[in-house]
Amino acid sequence: MAEPANEHCFSEPHWRVIAQGFQTESWFNDGQAVGTGGILNPQPIHLRAGNYYYRFASSNSPREAQLGGGWWLDYENYKKIETFAQQHGYSIRDAARLMLALPYAWTRVDLKIKAILAVPMKAYAGEGKPAKGANDGADKNTSWIPTQHIKVCQLYIPGLFVKGCRQRVQLYEKVFASPVTESLT
Repeated sequence: MAEPANEHCFSEPHWRVIAQGFQTESWFNDGQAVGTGGILNPQPIHLRAGNYYYRFASSNSPREAQLGGGWWLDYENYKKIETFAQQHGYSIRDAARLMLALPYAWTRVDLKIKAILAVPMKAYAGEGKPAKGANDGADKNTSWIPTQHIKVCQLYIPGLFVKGCRQRVQLYEKVFASPVTESLT
């Protein structure tokens, strides 16, 4: 098996801290909302090349945040969200927000990205943790709790985008073959 393209990230402990949902986004000053969710007890797993992976994103984020954001789903877990939406009369957007505990302040959840992994990678995987919404706006001090009766395994793929590394090609630009972005509005 070929070495994962982001293997080096698994010897750098801050990536696991991010996967756990601790408020490290402010350390990198990437302009996105500081989150509280993350993965409960994230475990490293191997992602196989040739498989589809999915991500929900926000149309008002820059392209590097849309494709280079670390939070992804494998096909099986994406299908859980899609099936839940169909069976219960939700839009895929609302089902994703509910099942993944995505506060309004974090993302619009108005884009779905589907991409084939071109090279082996590693990710942290596990069930999502509750997330704290913003103190105002649509979230108004809410706590978002992932659905308990249907568990969704979330993936955090470290190293896809590293702020300040503009001189070199970012990892997300090399590892995903033909990403497709679909509007969910």
